[in-house]
Parts: sequence; C-alpha cells; structure tokens
Amino acid sequence: MIFSKLNGGDTFAAYPQALRDALAFLRTADLLHMEPGRYPLDGDRMFANLMDMTTHPFEGSHPEVHRKYADLMYWPEGGEKIGVAPYLGTEPVFQARPENDVSLLETVEDESFLTAKAGFFGVFFPWDAHRPGLMLGDAPATSRKCVVKISMELLG
Repeated sequence: MIFSKLNGGDTFAAYPQALRDALAFLRTADLLHMEPGRYPLDGDRMFANLMDMTTHPFEGSHPEVHRKYADLMYWPEGGEKIGVAPYLGTEPVFQARPENDVSLLETVEDESFLTAKAGFFGVFFPWDAHRPGLMLGDAPATSRKCVVKISMELLG
C-alpha cells in the first residue's frame, strides 16, 4: 500500500512507470469538470473510473480485494475514511464478483484506518484488503473520487 499527497512538483521517480503514468494523468486531468465515467489510459491494462460517491457507515460494509488490478484512488474533492489490512488469502469471502475483479470479505484482522482528503492518493495492491467509502464524520457526505485500475502486469 502507498498513501501520500499528490503535490505539484513530485516526480515519484522511485515508483514503477505505470504508477508514474497514472499519477501524471491525475495531476493533469480536470477531474472536477469531467463527467463521471470510465476513461481508458492503456486499454484494459489501465483505466480511470471517475465517480461522485456518497460515504457510508462502517456497519454493513465489507473489505475488498482484487487479483488482476491495483487500485490507485485519488480525491480531487471531498474525502473518506478507508480501512486497510493485510490480505492473507484465508479470510472468508462474503461475495465474489470475478467479472469485476472484486471479492468482498466477511472481515479482516488488524485493520487500520486512513483519512483521505482532497489531494491525497492511495495505492492498494492485491495483498491489501481495503474498505473504501467510510464516513469521515457522523453523517454521509458526497465526494469526487477517481480510481485508476492498474493491471498487475504493468507493475510486474
């Protein structure tokens, strides 16, 4: 997992090229004025899903994992709380949706929580169970979020 802030002058030279390309897109795209939807960056190997989402309470939520893609989440506006825990592969699956490359887990152990605000980004790899979209406070709030799906083939 990587969690940082997307600052204007950062080059992220130590990151793999695919991550640098995704961060360059996030830095230059006018995400606040683009329509929600899917934007191809490298065919099915890397694409951005831009959405307006509403945060929700922890109760009833489930951590998720992916096999084929890493999730690079970025918040140009708003934010959310995200649970994160190591994925060991032994956690019980609540719901599997292989066509969408997602498995929702019943629960995870040793979950920690991140506070994502405007300008922050997080990269969640297949070994990172993550529980996105949690409320920052006591009430749901809307947030603009861009999730760049990066094929693990590109991260080799």
